[in-house]
Amino acid sequence: MKKKIISVILAALMIGTAASCANSKPAETAAAAPVPAETAPSILGQESEKGDKFTLYLGLNDKDTYEQKYSLEDSYEKANRIVAKHAGGFTQMSAKGGWTDESEAMFYENTIVYIVFDISDENLSAMLDELIKEFNQSTVLVERESKQHIYYHGK
Repeated sequence: MKKKIISVILAALMIGTAASCANSKPAETAAAAPVPAETAPSILGQESEKGDKFTLYLGLNDKDTYEQKYSLEDSYEKANRIVAKHAGGFTQMSAKGGWTDESEAMFYENTIVYIVFDISDENLSAMLDELIKEFNQSTVLVERESKQHIYYHGK
């Protein structure tokens, strides 16, 4: 009996959803309409900005020797200088990473993680090229996410 009641409820929900979708505007029409100021996205009452958030993962082991070339302190100093030169600001964190090589051997390394907002593709590319060269890396892992954000300035 429970199965029949649940089936009837689900069927009614599906029919109701289909009917409301048939009567609604297509997504591209709705998205093209301007958002009134009073309904613009906000965070803590401040109008938010939409921008890209990049998360970069820089492993510190040399690609040829599989060993860390610089001390951790020197690595932070060198990498921070490069990132600051190309980005308006950043957040830096420490991590441990692991990866397998062609022979499927597992290697572990210290990793510097950077979060950077609102950087142009040209500056990001120049930053990554410089990091790869300085730390003799094959790659730097890059994530890109579209985010709403504010720079909170208090009340």
